[in-house]
Amino acid sequence: MADEKKDKGFIGKVIDTFSSRDEKEALEAAQKELEAAKKEAAEAKTEAKAAAEAKVKAKTAEAEKRAALFAQRQAEAAKAATAQKFIAEHPVQSGETLSHLAQKHYGNASKPYWTLIYEANKDIIGSNPNVIKVGQTLKIPELPANLKK
Repeated sequence: MADEKKDKGFIGKVIDTFSSRDEKEALEAAQKELEAAKKEAAEAKTEAKAAAEAKVKAKTAEAEKRAALFAQRQAEAAKAATAQKFIAEHPVQSGETLSHLAQKHYGNASKPYWTLIYEANKDIIGSNPNVIKVGQTLKIPELPANLKK
């Protein structure tokens, strides 16, 4: 190979010099492009991470908002429950219904009256007002002004 360089002469050496320079420039350009691509990838990764963090923050804020609203509603319900006055406590006997209790305590068995008893005792009765059990002690709330005769 050393002999080949000697045989090329002046023009061959000049061509080799320019070829080598072009190759170096191409290599440098490729390295710059690679660095730019790496930088873009890093920026894109940073932007994606920031977007993901923003999304998590938004979801967290929404969850906190829902939790605060739920806590507020619970506090309001507890306040309403403690503010309500009761006129009696009634242990449920076999065969009784909420309508029976409304008739006994209010003199009226219609829906607004027995519903009042149900709402005051929903935590004891459960989700079905048609199922009350013997032995449950239900609180009989005072009639609101709109149901008094």
